Amino acid sequence: MSQIPRYELDLLVLQPTPFCNIDCKYCYLPDRHLKKKLSSETITRTIDNIVKDNLVDKTLSIVWHAGEPLAISIDYFEFLLITIQNSAEEHSLEIAHSIQTNGMLINDEWCRIIKTYGISIGLSIDGPSFLHDINRVTRKGKGTHEAAMKGALMLQKHNIPYHAIAVITENALEYPDAFFQFFYDNNFFLLGMNIEEIEGCNISSSLESNDADLRVRKFLERIFKLYKNSDGRMKVREFSNAARSILRRPDVFDIRDAISGSHQISPLGIISVDCDGNFSSFSPELIGQKNESYSNFILGNVHEIGFLSSMETPIFKRITNEIESGIAQCEKTCSYFSVCGGGAPSNKFFENGTFDSTETMFCRHSVQKPLDIVLEDIENSLHIKN
Repeated sequence: MSQIPRYELDLLVLQPTPFCNIDCKYCYLPDRHLKKKLSSETITRTIDNIVKDNLVDKTLSIVWHAGEPLAISIDYFEFLLITIQNSAEEHSLEIAHSIQTNGMLINDEWCRIIKTYGISIGLSIDGPSFLHDINRVTRKGKGTHEAAMKGALMLQKHNIPYHAIAVITENALEYPDAFFQFFYDNNFFLLGMNIEEIEGCNISSSLESNDADLRVRKFLERIFKLYKNSDGRMKVREFSNAARSILRRPDVFDIRDAISGSHQISPLGIISVDCDGNFSSFSPELIGQKNESYSNFILGNVHEIGFLSSMETPIFKRITNEIESGIAQCEKTCSYFSVCGGGAPSNKFFENGTFDSTETMFCRHSVQKPLDIVLEDIENSLHIKN
């Protein structure tokens, strides 16, 4: 029997193209002007390597991301989907697809593709137009809200459910009611709130001001109140995750199996493959970033090395060791460790300059504050009942 431990792949992130048809002011991707595209050969080699290394059991979850996925032609994207389908059938795998898109290119034919292949769809949209159009703009600086909403309406027309990921900047903090109501009124079944992060080529955040912690807390408290008083038709990811974390029993499971987002700290828990076949692991945001000291976070190429074999390379060992050291520090110093298990490596690196570090702005705003808000609500409810 081989002594190599088994690693399980939770998520495969595929980059159909680094190109994006818009130019968001807070985007972290440096190569979004390049119009390269993923080849069917790279897809086939990727799946073959996953199967060879026994990284999945039955279902392979694929997210199309790291550029605007719909920026390649519909025919070519379907060709890639068919390539995956054929490879999956060869290896007796089931495939679960999802796409994160700005929504501007969605039309009837894209909706046919989405329904035919059972693709889960998420729209990147920052709320009502007066908030969205501040940062999510074309290369000529024009707002994109109207076009994004046409995409949402097209999904509604075809009875395709959709969720949202919204970036929270300083501009949104004064408008929690309008922000929440927009997503509720426009039939999003789930709202995820990503704070504006320091990541990649986005080297600063509007949430770095001295009073940001207090203002973000007030914003989230108001969103939670609106959420709690709604009919539950739309979930809010951060509060749902917080409630799940509070109600589970961390003593029963290995913490890395139980915590939310633990695949970001597990080697090969996430594999991100760019359109050239280069791959990374841990946080998906690392792929495509430039850093000579870390070999641009590239751990190998699917045409040259297997995933398990790449773990023996110096760069993989270095990153893994630094992430593990940072996790150990978090476990010793942070009372929220049982919730996040050590934080997202990309946030640590880009905020603190090293994986071997602890708290980040992401930790405070996206993990700690929602947990505190939900926990206080539960405690107040129990106090009232008693």
